[in-house]
Amino acid sequence: MKNSAIDEIGQEKCTGCFGCFNSCNVEAISMEISKEGFYYPLINDGKCVSCGKCNNNCPVIRFKSDNYDEDKIKAYAGYTLDEDIRMESSSGGIFSELANYVLEQYGVVFGAKWNKNIKVNHSKVCNKQDLKELRSSKYVQSNIGNVYKNVLEELDRNKKVLFVGVPCQVAALKTFTQSESLITVDLICHGVPSMKVFESYLESKSRNKKVNSVNFRDKSKGWSKYCTKISFEDGSQYLKITREDPFFHGFICDLYLNSSCYDCKFASIPRSGDITIADFWQIDEELMDERGISLILTNNEKGENIIKELVKNNKIEIFEKTLEDALKGNPRIKNGHLRMRDKREECLRNIEEEGFEEISKKYIVNLKRYVY
Repeated sequence: MKNSAIDEIGQEKCTGCFGCFNSCNVEAISMEISKEGFYYPLINDGKCVSCGKCNNNCPVIRFKSDNYDEDKIKAYAGYTLDEDIRMESSSGGIFSELANYVLEQYGVVFGAKWNKNIKVNHSKVCNKQDLKELRSSKYVQSNIGNVYKNVLEELDRNKKVLFVGVPCQVAALKTFTQSESLITVDLICHGVPSMKVFESYLESKSRNKKVNSVNFRDKSKGWSKYCTKISFEDGSQYLKITREDPFFHGFICDLYLNSSCYDCKFASIPRSGDITIADFWQIDEELMDERGISLILTNNEKGENIIKELVKNNKIEIFEKTLEDALKGNPRIKNGHLRMRDKREECLRNIEEEGFEEISKKYIVNLKRYVY
């Protein structure tokens, strides 16, 4: 009898990527929220037929990237030439131009969006009008649902598909297919924070008001001073420079990340996606621009050709940089190790009973960010 993927790797190494969930044809796997606030698979032993498919589609077990090594990766600073898109995006708007490239070929785009309950789901977009829902960073774990199956269905219909996600999600999808019609973009990811902490944080800010929207990357004060903006149904707002916001501070100080994020095998080179995108933090002064600058890594020939085509078509402007330039502000390009905080388990154990405001006073206020 074969063990399931989660039995083999253990919950502490599970990324919550939904690879096993999408692989199971007998519906023996459901994705639940752990006590700490992260997605993990739960196996129904009465339905499981020990077929081993979940093992085959678990990226922790199976994924090995054949992308470029360090000596071949190309790094660029860049931005869209569409001013509206650039201002609506987290950084330089490169994702939107990649998405437009696919949509103009009658393809489809899969990415993360907020739903009406202020949770993050991966969803399909088929037109440019709906693309805005996938823009901007969401510092919360995404519910993939059946999206990997949906990608395969679109590929079977001879559609070009763009999938954008964190590296473990891209790696999971690539255990299902290596189709040339699939373009994958991985995001440089610091890790995912606990959804239970995020929900308690929202409660503390809303004070019983209905939350209409959350934007972690509002640019009203500029790209380098991006803000967290929470909009409420009564028209009021919470606006705070994100690095001064307590939830973001606890997140970036590694207090309540998923356990697998502290030693992530996907935050490495070779990268999982054809292209990697992020903010180009610590960009040199002559390129610094408060409208936002993207970091772009082309990880294989497919990725390089697409970026060059966008340049040729006057969609984006790019400036070639070195990998060392990129690493200055984005060490998670190649280093998946983070130091787990001593109070992490205690914080996550107490969040539901004590609430975010109390947790913030006890564990977050005096935290100093580790320097890696």
